[in-house]
Amino acid sequence: MTKYLCYMRHGATELNVADAWQGRADSPLTELGRRQAAEAGDHIRESALEFDHIYCSPRGRVVETLQAALPEIVARGAFEFDLGLLEMSFGEADGMLHAADDPKSPYFNLFEKIGGDSESRVEVRICEAAERFMAADDAHDVLVVSHGTCGRIFRNHWAENARVEAPRHLANCSLYTYEFDEATRGFSLVDIFEPASATNPEDFIAAPTVRARSPRNAQ
Repeated sequence: MTKYLCYMRHGATELNVADAWQGRADSPLTELGRRQAAEAGDHIRESALEFDHIYCSPRGRVVETLQAALPEIVARGAFEFDLGLLEMSFGEADGMLHAADDPKSPYFNLFEKIGGDSESRVEVRICEAAERFMAADDAHDVLVVSHGTCGRIFRNHWAENARVEAPRHLANCSLYTYEFDEATRGFSLVDIFEPASATNPEDFIAAPTVRARSPRNAQ
């Protein structure tokens, strides 16, 4: 039996718009982020997608995204939190603004020295969580609502299996659909949906001021 996992990134947040390292820090969705989530929800309904299980990161921005996309699911409490879906921690850099000379992904173990995660640790965590979700006997179509870096790491882990070409950046509220092979325990990327509002940067709304520091100045 073919199974599918749909990975959804949260909507744009105030820290996203401020161009900050978000990580384990949290911030609310912007008006644009809520619009992106609503578009993703419309796509799910118009495509007649039904999920046996829905799992999400416990961070507020992820729950707010699920609420804006599928309010009926949240109203019924028909989802589960899973710590395996938490975003990569950037340690002391969480919540700080990016700087021009900041490192670009992949980050490998760069953030371990300031109390953050290595990418390999996140890779093991997200892959184990995804396989655990799909291993359930009653799991056929599963929705995961999580984060950008976590989603990139998962996508790159299974890049050799991909059947569609993926952009480098996971757009806010994009939906990446993976086919799960029970025999090999492998995932193949088979479809990508990006909300129109996620690909128009000019629509971004100014965010409140956040801590104006960058990882290179972290103490």
